[in-house]
Amino acid sequence: AMKHLIFVLVISSVFAQNHPEQTQVVDQAFQSLDLHPKDGVLEKNELTAIFTERDTDGNGKLVYSDMDNLMQREVFNYLDTNTDGFLTKVELVDNTYKAMDINGDNQVTKNEFSHYYLNLIQHLQQAQLGR
Repeated sequence: AMKHLIFVLVISSVFAQNHPEQTQVVDQAFQSLDLHPKDGVLEKNELTAIFTERDTDGNGKLVYSDMDNLMQREVFNYLDTNTDGFLTKVELVDNTYKAMDINGDNQVTKNEFSHYYLNLIQHLQQAQLGR
């Protein structure tokens, strides 16, 4: 369902907001991803399910032109590590999950998610200022 957000694309609603609002949005993003099971831990299969849902043509890629606004495109470019204009499951799910899973236990806690998410926001804000 469309109510499930790809966590990195939620950033557009957080950009340029103050810290308490960022924390609230991070909490909402985590809750929207932690679905099967809803256990306070983000498993890789939960991200994979969202990627698969968004990959409407089933080619294993999300394309840049699918991004609605500048912030989503900034996030897309950040995650598109080989700069080919596509986000593959490896780039969006595997690499992101590995970066979030700080202790390497194949589970992302809310704290790990928050740490990754807020660092990404900071990176994007610096990229915006660098223009």
